[in-house]
Amino acid sequence: MSNTLHQHQQNPTLESKRLDPGSQVSRPGHRRSVSAGAPLIYSGCSSLIPTGNICPSGKILKPLLPSRGPNRTDVLGSGTVNYGRGSIMRGGSGTYPVPVAVPAAASPLTVKRALGGSDPEEVKRVGNELYRSGNFAEALALYDRAVAISPGNAACRSNRAAALTALGRLGEAARECHEAVKLDPAYARAHKRLASLYVRFGQVENSRRHLCLAGIQEDQSEEQKLLLLEKHVNRCADSRKFGDWKRVLRESEAAIAVGADFSPQIFACKAEAYLKLHQLEDAESSLLNIPKFEGFPAACSQTKFFGMVGEAYVPFVSAQVEMALGRFENAVVAAEKASTLDYNNVEVGRIVNVVKMVARARSRGNDLFSSGKFSEACSAYGEGLKYDNSNYVLYCNRAICWSKRGLWEQSVQDCNQALNIQPNYTKALFRRAASNSKMHDHVAA
Repeated sequence: MSNTLHQHQQNPTLESKRLDPGSQVSRPGHRRSVSAGAPLIYSGCSSLIPTGNICPSGKILKPLLPSRGPNRTDVLGSGTVNYGRGSIMRGGSGTYPVPVAVPAAASPLTVKRALGGSDPEEVKRVGNELYRSGNFAEALALYDRAVAISPGNAACRSNRAAALTALGRLGEAARECHEAVKLDPAYARAHKRLASLYVRFGQVENSRRHLCLAGIQEDQSEEQKLLLLEKHVNRCADSRKFGDWKRVLRESEAAIAVGADFSPQIFACKAEAYLKLHQLEDAESSLLNIPKFEGFPAACSQTKFFGMVGEAYVPFVSAQVEMALGRFENAVVAAEKASTLDYNNVEVGRIVNVVKMVARARSRGNDLFSSGKFSEACSAYGEGLKYDNSNYVLYCNRAICWSKRGLWEQSVQDCNQALNIQPNYTKALFRRAASNSKMHDHVAA
């Protein structure tokens, strides 16, 4: 028994993703099939109890079964510890988890027959077996088949969303849940899945809306998670307004820790904070780690973040990071993309103008330098620095113009400015050493 318990504690994915083995309409006295494996849905006699019959109190109703005595109630686990599939503990104290046997995966022959079958319920049943055994890709293939046979089956689409979530394809999972609730607006399980997905996307209001639409008493742990996420996102917004970038960084990391681990906007906020703190390598790393926002429903992309369309915020930040790293052409492309997505936003419009002016100044300065017009090139780079006074590339470019004119002190000063922003910038280190050498300051060099 202890080995089985250990196995379940090492596999939290299966606990959190419950499947829908059949129709969501409960009927009095209905008993699940023996072949269905571990119980996924309990059916009771009261029409007021939601699908799953897990009451807000945590009690699980088992009609027509004899009582085990006053001290042997079944209580749903709090969710803070992995107790095995379903997290059902004996005695109500939550002290001793009870292991549940893992159902065996469907045989290859059974899977092959199901893939060629025409009964969506049978195909879904085999998919459920594969899902419960951790074969998510194979389960998805079965759910794909079930949806193809019966595209109007909300349970098939909800189960497909569960498999997509397990495979990390969260955008597609959200879209599939939306299809399920379109087919059945009262489908509680699909709404709950959407609520959980929206938490991971960092979208508090969308999550709360679907939690309420689930039609059951709100899960206190989920609501607490939403309140924490909302607090951290609001603090990010407030700190961003006042330029408190250290706090923005802390709050964005806290939001990710709370559960918004698949939110492009929260990761972009973290990158923006690093940028403003002149930690450019960390800013670039945060951008590279942004989850791929693919296959998401429209409700995700149109959500507002910090006053701008959420989908525009990522290229808005990306444009600034690319410009700071000296990749000016990439910066212009990202800025224009942000403007296309939210052309009315003032902050986006300002960044588009800054990026274009800095890129133009750098290009003009480079052309003048190549022509040997070092004085004019200095002025061109200086114009760019008026728009972005923390661009270490422009400082370093201007430094070599000063050195070409024999103005070694000005060259050293600009190299120092570049190194204050990017301490490991090799070009600035070499140019400063060369200028110091020309001034015969061998100690400083």
